[in-house]
Amino acid sequence: MGSYMNELVTPILGVEPGASKEELLESLLFGKIAKGLWAVGDRLPPERTLASDFNVSRSTLRGALRRLEAKGLLVSRQGSGYYLKSTYLLNGPTATPRQESDSRIMARLEAAYLFLPGVASIAAVNMTTTHLAELEHCTIALSRAIFKEDIREFKKQARLFFQIIAASTDNPVIEEVVSSFCASSSLMFPGFFSFGEVQQKKLFADYVLIFNALKKRDVSQVEYSVRKKVVNVCLAFADLKQLELPQTIRKVMPEM
Repeated sequence: MGSYMNELVTPILGVEPGASKEELLESLLFGKIAKGLWAVGDRLPPERTLASDFNVSRSTLRGALRRLEAKGLLVSRQGSGYYLKSTYLLNGPTATPRQESDSRIMARLEAAYLFLPGVASIAAVNMTTTHLAELEHCTIALSRAIFKEDIREFKKQARLFFQIIAASTDNPVIEEVVSSFCASSSLMFPGFFSFGEVQQKKLFADYVLIFNALKKRDVSQVEYSVRKKVVNVCLAFADLKQLELPQTIRKVMPEM
């Protein structure tokens, strides 16, 4: 326990000065994942054990775990705990959970435009009634989160929306890649309520369009709806941050 305590108060690469204890703990856990302490699919030790090992409160631990879940590294399973979902975002043993630059996020969105429609087209064919029910529940939860202006719940459901679609492909590699694209709903992306009211309506309407297209199993409409959503996210992000749109997005603007 003592060594963990020393780590927690030692400045950590990639963490801003004055970072909270939650952020420091996130960085420590991130580093241990990068060093291979757990393999993909492994269950992390119980919260009680981790909190004791790091000498932190359960609330601090949960906050750090949620941040790593938001980045697509962990997945929580009700009644079971946290599992290592992916190491896709890791670059090596010195990787840190630094926030991405605006240009990096935009590049990720451009890649999502090229990749996600194909994933969704597979989902349109393979999606089970259970997946559809989960997706419908997720869409309703997004609406409620917007009404309550609950940004944490909105981000959680936004990540889950595309994770359900990816899971329906029954391809673990696709699930890993999609997790990396979920930066648009992670801690690294501006809050939904940072955008204007008109943009908010468009961004939510896109979820509904995608769900309805999947429900009809209309492959062409599914692909179009996903492309439209990514384009709208790019436009909102570019407007908020005063960024130039990627070339791929600029080319398809007239079609949208």
